[in-house]
Amino acid sequence: MSCSKEKAILLQAMLDGEVDAVNAVQFEEHLKACPLCSADYERQRRMRAAVRQPDAAHKAPEALRLRIEAAIDAQSSVGTRKPHRLSVRSSWWITGASLALAASLALFIALPQGREDSLERQIIDSHVRSLLADHLTDVPSSDHHTVKPWFNGKVAVAPEAADLTREGFPLAGGRLDYIEHRVVAAVVYRRSGHVINLFVWPSPSAKDSAPQVSTYQGYNLLRWVDSGTTFWAVSDASMPELREFEAAYVKESKAEEMPQSP
Repeated sequence: MSCSKEKAILLQAMLDGEVDAVNAVQFEEHLKACPLCSADYERQRRMRAAVRQPDAAHKAPEALRLRIEAAIDAQSSVGTRKPHRLSVRSSWWITGASLALAASLALFIALPQGREDSLERQIIDSHVRSLLADHLTDVPSSDHHTVKPWFNGKVAVAPEAADLTREGFPLAGGRLDYIEHRVVAAVVYRRSGHVINLFVWPSPSAKDSAPQVSTYQGYNLLRWVDSGTTFWAVSDASMPELREFEAAYVKESKAEEMPQSP
């Protein structure tokens, strides 16, 4: 596989978490075989991680703030005083201070915030892409006996695709997605016109945790860990509805895992 401009674009998309599961897996195979692309990917990944550290941003000196404020006051007072001509030096100094202020603001806006590249953003991006790209499911089905077996052999752990129709969360199907540099399972449910994506992947070293809620970019998220498996539910449905979904999913999944009596 020869390197090209397309590969450079794909590399950036990989770093931004904007590549679908199939292309992501193919590109990772390319990275294993191409030292140049692999080195470039690692270099840019480390650079991105470095600029996102809390101590990467430096506060401007207090003296600079006072100079900028004085310059702004000087400019705003020109129209209230007796007209006079500013010297070339004064005009240059005020303009320079204004440019410094603009540059400082631009730098503040341009620097990525710590959460911008967080797991929450990846979850939200994957959720939104599934809605915009008309790729909500790879296996569209409301039958949990169809959805769960479909994941076998495609992911490390095939998640439960609990039938929650009676609880008001009908199953829509399942698909593969790509989060945190891994292929993960996404079980899809609906709720009164809303879509709930439930992302599932194994986390053998993670401790069990109760559901943790968060809201990001207008979407509600619910995360929990159970028996070495991580679950992320995301939707624009209300948080009470998402909590209700989590409780129903866990209860029904536990019931399906229990051996049936003869």
